[in-house]
Amino acid sequence: MNYIEEVDKAYDEFLDVYLDFERLVKTTDSLREPDRHLLLIALGELRNLAELLSELPTVDSNGRYIDEDFVIGRIRDAAELLREVKGAILGGNPDSLAEEELDIDIRGYVVYVREELLGTLKRTLEGQAGGERG
Repeated sequence: MNYIEEVDKAYDEFLDVYLDFERLVKTTDSLREPDRHLLLIALGELRNLAELLSELPTVDSNGRYIDEDFVIGRIRDAAELLREVKGAILGGNPDSLAEEELDIDIRGYVVYVREELLGTLKRTLEGQAGGERG
């Protein structure tokens, strides 16, 4: 399977998990309305990030490579995070994740991956520029 097919597969899996989880958040009685609202906002941020990752080309017009495993891995990690959060809501287990902090967990992941993505892109650009100078 090539890079584009792998990314499409990972993103499709993420989207399935995302849509299922979004339905749960909108319909469950176990969340208070303020928590539901914050969680939906965090979910939107996560979906935007996964979509951005899925649209990154493997190589740009100057021949600079983007780490394929990074992109695919982070999309899959996002789907796994949603599975864990869904389990916390369905299980109602206070030891897993506090329901009023689920949005913080998702936003924390989004911030972490955005920073990691910027670092990866910066290293890719610097590596290529260093190679061109040498």
